[in-house]
Amino acid sequence: MKTTSVLLATLASAPTALAHTVWSVLYVDGLSQGDGAAIRMRQDPKFASFPVEDYASDDIACNVDGTKGVNFVSSIKEGSTLTFEMRSWPDDTSKQPLDRPHHGPCAVYLKKVDSAIKDGAAGDGWFKLMDDGYHADSDTWCTDRLIDNKGRLSVEIPKGLQGGYYLARPEVVALHNATVGAAQFYTGCGQIFVESTGDLVPESTIAIPGPEYVTAGQSSVHFDIYNGDNSKYQVPGPAVANFTHGASASGTQTKQEEGLVPEDCIAQNANWCGKEVASYTDETGCWASGEDCWKQGDACWAAAPPTGGKVCELWNAKCQGINDGCKAKQFSGPPKKGEVLTPKRETIDIGLIIPVVGGGNVDSSPSAPSPSQEASSAAPKESSAAPSAFPSVPAPALDEAAYEPTTAADSPSVTEAPSSTEAAASFKETPTFSSSVSLLSFAGGVYDAPAPSPASQDEAAAYEVAPAPTKAAEQEQEGGRWRGGVVTKWREHYVTETVYVTVSA
Repeated sequence: MKTTSVLLATLASAPTALAHTVWSVLYVDGLSQGDGAAIRMRQDPKFASFPVEDYASDDIACNVDGTKGVNFVSSIKEGSTLTFEMRSWPDDTSKQPLDRPHHGPCAVYLKKVDSAIKDGAAGDGWFKLMDDGYHADSDTWCTDRLIDNKGRLSVEIPKGLQGGYYLARPEVVALHNATVGAAQFYTGCGQIFVESTGDLVPESTIAIPGPEYVTAGQSSVHFDIYNGDNSKYQVPGPAVANFTHGASASGTQTKQEEGLVPEDCIAQNANWCGKEVASYTDETGCWASGEDCWKQGDACWAAAPPTGGKVCELWNAKCQGINDGCKAKQFSGPPKKGEVLTPKRETIDIGLIIPVVGGGNVDSSPSAPSPSQEASSAAPKESSAAPSAFPSVPAPALDEAAYEPTTAADSPSVTEAPSSTEAAASFKETPTFSSSVSLLSFAGGVYDAPAPSPASQDEAAAYEVAPAPTKAAEQEQEGGRWRGGVVTKWREHYVTETVYVTVSA
């Protein structure tokens, strides 16, 4: 029995909407910068976790609302580890960071900018620090690794990287709907200042959006992860960057001057800061300070991103305490003057750091080459001989062709079942994740059981009278497919019957 129609029905049963995700927190060497702090994200809580699916839109750079910067910039030293945390509910860490069926690759990009707050994000200047796709040895994607690591994606800032302001862009691409041209990009941008006196710059950069990054129809965003050969998947965008000496002194910023948290900030909620109200000794001053407090509180809630307003709630309680004191004729205040309401920053074990594979190499030529060096610079460089800005890893570098944009003609699609002479489908057990149902994943060609081979004439002639047909051997096979909380099951029934015939000379 052909199972093509069954497979197509299974694909059709896949849900079109699953719980999505938001890049919600930055960590520097494991220290939280505060929920939503120094991160550009979509501001409307109802749509904050929605993906970007228009690859030509400026939104693909730092998400919807990502062309506008936020107030704060996080500082990080060269060689330190920057970690991004994604959450399906940006204000609730108890939820799974991403639904497991959102299979796909991940990457981190940087863009050197004059101002991390004022830069519009979209356009040229982006280079890739790392990426990670499919792992055939474990049948897992980068998204699986991130989910198992509490939604955290970490990357090391290269030692010797040119100092100054950068936009740091984490990216997850979910491919569960890619066959209909709906690969989902989950991105955002951290605003960072790299403390470094180094002069390393990327050998080349690309524009996001742009054809060197991704365009509709490329195999990287139009790939069938359920029936294709996942080991041949091509990660979107360019190869991981190589670096060269030669940063101009004028482009290097050695001291952070924007995005600093004010020293008199006693309450920080994401990118808002509350300052202590004026002291008072009479009723007029008491009510005036209370009014100032509530005004700051309104600004806190207005600026609160989808990660929530926990500190705004603490600030409201402070304002209420001032009002209560005024009503009780306690005109000396404010109560608990100068108390810091910002919660202590969490320090985490960042867990997995995905090693850089390919790229990261540094051109060892000096920044001011001699004429002979300039003449030889046109010759191809051997990457294996170049030092690396990243820790070395045993994994081999990927072929750069794996990153080159491809045309829509290269895109895989749901194919017809192979003929009955081809091998039958093979299946293998996979982890059940959160389901108690035993899941099966497709692991080979499909779809028909091979037809039994007929007996040759010589074999048939050996019988004077044909024996009775043998009893049919029956087999049943059940399977299932996990699709975002829906298990579609099928049953295949095979009947093999051997019939002998008498052939007379």
